[in-house]
Amino acid sequence: MKFTKLNFGVITVIMFCMIIDTEPTFSPRTALEMIHQKLCVCPCGNPKGGKLYTVPNMRLNWFEAVAHCNSIGMSIASIKDANDRRLLQMYLQPTRYKLRSQVGNQSPYWIGANNLAANNGLRWGLTNQEVTTSEWNPTSVPSNDRSEPFCVYIKAETMRWTPAQCDGEQRQFICEY
Repeated sequence: MKFTKLNFGVITVIMFCMIIDTEPTFSPRTALEMIHQKLCVCPCGNPKGGKLYTVPNMRLNWFEAVAHCNSIGMSIASIKDANDRRLLQMYLQPTRYKLRSQVGNQSPYWIGANNLAANNGLRWGLTNQEVTTSEWNPTSVPSNDRSEPFCVYIKAETMRWTPAQCDGEQRQFICEY
């Protein structure tokens, strides 16, 4: 094989790419790491328009649920208006019956609402989008002076919101795009 300037150039480019590719990089693996790095989690969106939902067959804490939804190109569910609530409730209806024997009648599902952003009130997921509507469970309405962070789960039967520790109990969760 005759060694030419073209071959030398190709070999140089390949070696340069290999060096760049082997550089160690840190990419966040959890939603909590994303928050610490001040990264935004952006869903891919539904190419057909509107929202599509899925309930993965696993239980995770809120941070892990956000990270899982993001890893499959989705985001944790948000309920921004009455239409979102109706669509999600319709989606959960058949899912609820399918899961009833496994988790009981009062299946709790993490949604995206949280107060993790200091002094910013309720936000959706890891975005800066303000929560403007809510349907709190009458026995668990969070007080305005609540200083500890919390995330929100709903029960499919009532669609009522309940605050809980984000890294506490593992629950099922709803992803959307």
